[in-house]
Amino acid sequence: MTSTISRFDATLAPCGHQHDGERCVAEDDQGLVTEQVTFSCGCRTAREEFHDGSVHHLVVNHKHKVLVDEEFRGE
Repeated sequence: MTSTISRFDATLAPCGHQHDGERCVAEDDQGLVTEQVTFSCGCRTAREEFHDGSVHHLVVNHKHKVLVDEEFRGE
């Protein structure tokens, strides 16, 4: 499994304000890819692409309110 952690400058967070943060991307040898973005305000997003091609996307603001929780089936 490989993973990369990087910082990013202020960009639009799910709460609608500009915040910097950290992005972590991990990938295993079978094709699972996970991207997690955490903003300095506490907002976060997560995207998981599974081995079968299906995708789970989650967006949570800094008040812990789930804004998006979607799953897409692979082909």
